[in-house]
Amino acid sequence: EILRVTGVQTCALPISAGALQSLAVDEDNQKKIKSLGAIPLITKLLSSRTPEVQSNAAGALHNLAVNDEEAQEAVATAGAIPPLISLMQNASPDLQAKAAATIWSIAGREENRKRIMDAGGIAPLIRMVQSNHLDCQSKASGAIRCLTMSSFTRPEFEKSGAIPHLVVLLSSGNQEVTINAAGALENLGCR
Repeated sequence: EILRVTGVQTCALPISAGALQSLAVDEDNQKKIKSLGAIPLITKLLSSRTPEVQSNAAGALHNLAVNDEEAQEAVATAGAIPPLISLMQNASPDLQAKAAATIWSIAGREENRKRIMDAGGIAPLIRMVQSNHLDCQSKASGAIRCLTMSSFTRPEFEKSGAIPHLVVLLSSGNQEVTINAAGALENLGCR
């Protein structure tokens, strides 16, 4: 029912997208949402003009993709990477963090790391780790940690000046940020 509403009535989009985000926390609901082919529809909501809809859509995609490689691939092939990168560049800090969290959740797949890099996702993540917004630092550093697992992304992060910014995060005082930064630096040290 929610999927039909999101396709027709724009006034119901924030509520529908929020419901999908909430439903996508539960594993059984995740299976149902994916089996209904909802990922492309949710991806379209990332381009809404309403930040609440964008946030809920990013949250739903994140919830669907976490620890599910099939869903990670589906999110990427549905075209979510470019609008997520756009949100990391142009949205409020809270929405930037949510977009980075979704990038992080799909970066578990090697192919998606290449897609994220090719779509220009490295520079916005580096800008986000320089933010004073803790959630931006946390989600962006997590995404960077995951992206630097691939040898082909490492030179891009090095050329983009990520290393000094990651070193600064080591003394952030936030455990998750520190762990992510340390993991990314360790990955960048691998050859």
